[in-house]
Amino acid sequence: MSVYNATLTWNWYDPDGLLYRSQIPPSVQCSVTPCSYVAWLTVANTPAAKKTGLWTLDLLDEGVLLYSDTFSISPVITEEDYWNFNVTESAPPRCHADLTVIIHPENQTWRFYSRYIPGASNVTAFEAASKRALDVTVTKVTTASANRTLVTVDLGGAQSDGYKLVVSFDITRGLQTLNGWGGGSFEFSWEDDVWQRLDPFHPIPETFLITLPEGSTLTDVIGINAMYLNLNKTAGARPSIAFTTMVPSQQRFGWTIIYQDFTWLKANAYRFTYVPPPGPVGFPYAMNRPIPVLPLTLGSVSLWTAVMSVFLLTGSELLSPIYARTGILIDRRRLRIAALFLVAIFVVAAGYQVWIAQSIVPLPAR
Repeated sequence: MSVYNATLTWNWYDPDGLLYRSQIPPSVQCSVTPCSYVAWLTVANTPAAKKTGLWTLDLLDEGVLLYSDTFSISPVITEEDYWNFNVTESAPPRCHADLTVIIHPENQTWRFYSRYIPGASNVTAFEAASKRALDVTVTKVTTASANRTLVTVDLGGAQSDGYKLVVSFDITRGLQTLNGWGGGSFEFSWEDDVWQRLDPFHPIPETFLITLPEGSTLTDVIGINAMYLNLNKTAGARPSIAFTTMVPSQQRFGWTIIYQDFTWLKANAYRFTYVPPPGPVGFPYAMNRPIPVLPLTLGSVSLWTAVMSVFLLTGSELLSPIYARTGILIDRRRLRIAALFLVAIFVVAAGYQVWIAQSIVPLPAR
């Protein structure tokens, strides 16, 4: 553009309509003719690269709009990730994962694929189209903060845009119980940190499918630096959750799935029966043991029989001939029999309590 005696200002507006203040050029004074000036917006390795979408450029002369135009910034996609997690058992945790990767080289070809996969074991890989096995190298990298597992897949030569491979592995971490062994509630967490991706500068479209164990019920899905509003939940014998997200560059993200495993809870019900150790601690447990059929405990029966037998024996003694006669007509013999019967019940109940307390065996340590 050629102008004469003008004060030019370029304003860049991001897709949200906000003035992009990271790069606002100063006003340019043009006092000769022709006056030519070139303005540009640097995108690579700047915050503008993360603001994908439709941008607007306004050219102003002392606040008067001379020219306006729009342009788009699209993310450079170097790979697409499709994760398939199959949780077959909650505890001990058994989970298998398949990672399908579609590579999109940026003016180059790939000869290998590499990324950190925390807790990966029994790692294999194959070409998706031909099922040809690919060579895999697993390297344990120990740092001051954590132990990392670097998985490198040799693609067997330079591969072009659209090449698809599958990395298959078992997971040894990320699945744990929430409220101890008694509740049957579990959480399955997956984190995708910046250091795990060898290309941290480009966003990555990722799709997740998580299949829970048989007899499970989904409770909640929690995102780490992300909100999963497009959850697709599938019910059935083995419920599943599916969602898709765009993982931003240079940002940590992840998710946590909380669920209840009723099949595991039923199969491990013996773990939740509290059995105290023998000794003094066992006697309170024995006192509170319920009596079959009757809504009573051994402790209440023992106390009632002891008190009633004392009353009856005292009454029978007061009616003895050695005491002064009274006008009460009570068969002392029947009174004494009833008292002795209650004493017998008390002795049996007390003996049963002692036997239960002494026979308690603690569960082995887990």
